[in-house]
Order: sequence, then structure tokens, then C-alpha cells
Amino acid sequence: MPFTSDSARRGSRVPGGGVPAALSPRQRVRMTQALTLALVTALLIVPLPHAALAPASAEASLEDLRENAENAAEALETATDEYVERQGELEAAQEDLVETLHELQQIEIDLGEMREPLAQLASTMYQQPEAGVLGILATGDLDEDLQTQSYAAKLSEDNQALIQDATDLREEQVGLASEAQELQTFTQLEQAELAAQVEELRAQSEASTNELTDELESRGLDPETYMAAADCDPSAASAADGYPNGLLPQEALCALYDGHFLRADAAKAFLELNMKYVEEYGENICITSSYRDLPNQHRVYGEVAPGFAAVPGTSNHGLGQAIDLGCGIQNFRSDRWNWMERNGADHGWIHPAWAKSSPFEPWHWEFEG
Repeated sequence: MPFTSDSARRGSRVPGGGVPAALSPRQRVRMTQALTLALVTALLIVPLPHAALAPASAEASLEDLRENAENAAEALETATDEYVERQGELEAAQEDLVETLHELQQIEIDLGEMREPLAQLASTMYQQPEAGVLGILATGDLDEDLQTQSYAAKLSEDNQALIQDATDLREEQVGLASEAQELQTFTQLEQAELAAQVEELRAQSEASTNELTDELESRGLDPETYMAAADCDPSAASAADGYPNGLLPQEALCALYDGHFLRADAAKAFLELNMKYVEEYGENICITSSYRDLPNQHRVYGEVAPGFAAVPGTSNHGLGQAIDLGCGIQNFRSDRWNWMERNGADHGWIHPAWAKSSPFEPWHWEFEG
């Protein structure tokens, strides 16, 4: 929080933060330190979600491991954001403190100039104690007389207020110097504690992610594909409603792998089917074509003989509900083709009847939901 000095009461500074302007600078710093300490204490002692910290048991499911990894990542992100935010606030407080001290320095210079007449007058009276005030004001030297009169006039403007301002400023300056040192120490301590908390959460996040990755790999599953399936929300498919073939919005699609996309519901089902396939064959299903936007439909239509590609704007690929497969699946009645036919329907993926004859496309599969 920013600091304020007596200059705020003179109209040169507006108090910042939520600290009342009526508090003294020392009180404002104390309140700032108390609020900051409360924040750090809360961050350090509030327990993280159980799933983020509890190690997965040997019998833990992939869903449990994924939830652990996601919770740990969220906790790390929250702590990191908090660290960055607090760092910015502390830097702002330090800058405001420096500005305040500079202002106090300038005011001290101004007060020094205001005290000069008093010092000069006192010196003159000391040198000429018998002359009195009138004698001092008329020494016979015009330049000296005018200077001495200006000192006296300046001194008479508000002598009591001047003395009080000087006293108050000196007390404030001494207090701020001490508080500045305290704030510096407190700031360094808080930053160290927050940095340690972030590092601890980073280690937890890394450990839980590695645990999930190791388990996936031990089962022969591709971590990237598994996470793609976990992150895909099938309800996002509704965002495609009303959009033309080949012009689906990006938010209606989910990524598969190797740069391929499908409508969200079709993608979710395919990725779950692919996990079964990986367990069986030790590799992802080979994809040769998935969602085709309108420009790609025109490209494919122009590259093949008439009748071997759908007219642009009519292809199921443009709806994000069709996919072409390889790595043996493209061979009709092969072992892998048969596997797809046996398992695909459980996830809404079928080989349409037309693709068995006209035209013959054993590689083409469609999502029926």
C-alpha cells in the first residue's frame, strides 16, 4: 500500500490503498504489514485440496491420477499468480516510499530556507545586542537593511506554524526512516516465503504429472492422447449448430493428435476408442484425414477423379464426423479393420454401408453418436 506524509494534508498527495488517510504514516505502515502478514500466513497454512497432495495408491485409477495432476497444476497456477500479484504490490509500495522520502527531502530544503531568516536575525542581534530590533532594521547600509527587513517580514508571516511544521516534519522523517528499513526487511522475508511456496507446489505438480505419465506409458497409452481426451468437452459440439459444412467454429472442435481435429463429441468418442486400440496394438490409430474445412474439401475434390470425393460443402468430413484411417485399417477385412468394426460401434463409430461398395472406401469411418 502507498505511504502518505503530511503533504497529503496540504493537497499534494491522495492516500492510496484502503488505509484511512487520517492514520499517521507509522500506523499506515503497521496496518500494511499486518494485512500482508495475514495474507502470507493464509497462503502458507491453508491446506491444498486433498487430491492435489495425497499420493496415489498402487490401485489408483487413471482418473484419480489425472485429477491429482490437474489439482496440483491448478494449485501451482494460483500460487504463481498470487506471487506475481504480491510482487507487483510490494514493488509499488517501495516506489511510493521512495517518492515520499524524496518529497520529504525537498520539504526539508524549503524549511531550511524558511529558517534562514531566523538564523540571520538571531546572528545580527547577537552581534548588536544594544541596538534592538529597530536599530537592526536601520543599520545605515541600504542593502543590509533591505535584506534584514525581508528576513523579519518573512519571519512574521506565521512563525508559530513554521515551527510546528518543522517539528512535525522532523518527527515524521525520523519515523519513516525506521519504517522504511522495517518494510524492506519484511518485504524480503515475504518474497522468500512466497517463492518457497511456489517452488514446493511446482515440485508437487511435477511429481503428480510424472506419476500419471508413467502409469499411462506402463499401460501402453500415449499421454498426449489421453490428456486430449480428458480435456475434450463433448458438449462443445453444440457450438457447431447452424454453421455450414466445412465452416465449423474452432470452439466446436477438439484436437486429436498429429494435427487432426473432429467435432467435440466425435473427437471424445474417437479418443476413448483409440485408448482401447493402443492397449491392443501399442500405438495410436493412424489418421490420414479428419475434419476438412471448405478450402481443403475443394483441394481434395480437385485432386481425385470425379465421383471419388464428395462435392465441396457436402462431405461428412466438413461436419467433423468422419475420419479416414490407415496402418492396416484401410485394408478391408484385415485384422485391424475387423477390430475397428467390432469396437468402433461401442463408441459411435461405424463403417457406413455405402463405403463397402460405391465408392469402396474401407478406410472411411463415420460418427453416429
